[in-house]
Amino acid sequence: MTILKISSFAAVVLIIAACHSKKKATTESAPAPVAKSTTGIFAPGEEELTAIKIKFPDATLPALTEGHSIYTGVCTNCHGAKSIYRISEDRWPAIIDNMASRSKLTVSQKDALTKYVFAIKGTQPK
Repeated sequence: MTILKISSFAAVVLIIAACHSKKKATTESAPAPVAKSTTGIFAPGEEELTAIKIKFPDATLPALTEGHSIYTGVCTNCHGAKSIYRISEDRWPAIIDNMASRSKLTVSQKDALTKYVFAIKGTQPK
């Protein structure tokens, strides 16, 4: 009978310790911040969506994500990635117009690419 009581007590202690350690881990661990690329080429998030809505109120996160896919796919397949940060905002429209016609982007793809680039420029570090 004493062995049964000791075993039961030990089991209860282990369960309490396990529950306590899990609770502590979930409340204390926060997701690590994602470092953004120094070139401005990264997947857009809520910060970029908020920034682009000033210029393009109809922008959506799926459209920005599509623009990112175009930039890191179609664009970089021809000439490699160009730093979005290094090119001034006033030069981007002409570049996008020229490259969109060369790469035969649809109007929708060009729109997504434009919004992506301007969203990234809108959150560019000073």
